[in-house]
Amino acid sequence: MLLGSNLNHLFVFPLQDTEARKQFLIGCLIYLAGFVIPILPWLIVTGYSAILIRQVLNGEKPHLVPWENGEALLKDGARLFGIRLIYASPLLLLMLPLFLMFLAFPIFSILFQHSDHQSVEIVSLLFVLGTTGISLLILPLSLAIGLIVPAAEIHVIAKDDFAAGFQVKEWWPIFKKNWAGFVVVLAIMYALLLAASVIMQIMFFTIVLICLLPFLMPVISIYYMLVQYVAFAQAYKDGKDKLSMEVTNR
Repeated sequence: MLLGSNLNHLFVFPLQDTEARKQFLIGCLIYLAGFVIPILPWLIVTGYSAILIRQVLNGEKPHLVPWENGEALLKDGARLFGIRLIYASPLLLLMLPLFLMFLAFPIFSILFQHSDHQSVEIVSLLFVLGTTGISLLILPLSLAIGLIVPAAEIHVIAKDDFAAGFQVKEWWPIFKKNWAGFVVVLAIMYALLLAASVIMQIMFFTIVLICLLPFLMPVISIYYMLVQYVAFAQAYKDGKDKLSMEVTNR
């Protein structure tokens, strides 16, 4: 699905026609509400992705639909957020000491500014070794989470059950059958993320553009999220189809 016209559709479907642009704009407004009302609007926006995931799993072309049944959107959003949060908890635990070290380093610098040169060097060395060591652990772990956890998320929506995300024996064979597809999706999403970061950096150069940045953030965030879940849903579906075909041919 990640070649030719299907790839083109992946990039354009959130804005492909007037109706899609209308629903996309509504999503942006809901996302903006998240800066006023904590968490709930963002969960609703995340839950909207479940609609597109089900479309892909049912063999439909992804398309934006009206924002209806807020309770169901909230429920699906909480499921997707919860699964990612739980699986990402080891990464968050690693990032906590890194954050504390960066926070504490200026304090130690002040405390040791009148100490001998050797003490300052020791503290600086420990800081460098600590941050480097933790960073080396964070990088592969974040890549693993970004690659594997989407399979668990899609499985939750496919089974309509939060617990399904932890039934690794069910979704792992699906991921294993199309791991290359998941890698391609991850590469595409990192490329999109890089492009978005370049755009935002350019906006920082002018006062006019930087004032538009808060309004651009919902656009980038929702577009990225919708494309990401649709792409991973297709990778999941392809893996499931390959697995079913293998079972049938036995």
